[in-house]
Amino acid sequence: MWLKAISGAALLIACSACAGPLPERDPSMAWVDVQAQAGHQLSAQRMDGEKVTDARYFHISPGAHQLQVRLTYEHGGRNTGDSQRRCLVDIAYPEFAAGQRYSIRVLAKGWTVRAWLYSSDGERLIESKPVRCGSQYL
Repeated sequence: MWLKAISGAALLIACSACAGPLPERDPSMAWVDVQAQAGHQLSAQRMDGEKVTDARYFHISPGAHQLQVRLTYEHGGRNTGDSQRRCLVDIAYPEFAAGQRYSIRVLAKGWTVRAWLYSSDGERLIESKPVRCGSQYL
């Protein structure tokens, strides 16, 4: 019972962190939006190997960075007990610029997952490294 109470409290704290307003953008930093298409869940996980505090965005210093997001989606597979697929997507970009806004966009159809980093002008800047999927990425 005690463990359930702690788990419930941790979940409540985690959910409330995501429900708050987004912070002000610092013009000396770059901003990366993490938004999924309908039916998908996309969340920021790590920047340069360190866990991020808010799964909705990356707020980063200019320069080179490695970003990791987690994608969860229904793959529509047959003959499996779990129709959700979980994937980790890594995007490395050498030129994040101060004051610029970027977005990570993911396309998932069936078993195929692809991801890109876009500029605020809609220019595709880079494609992700090969995507890793499996139940170990809960």
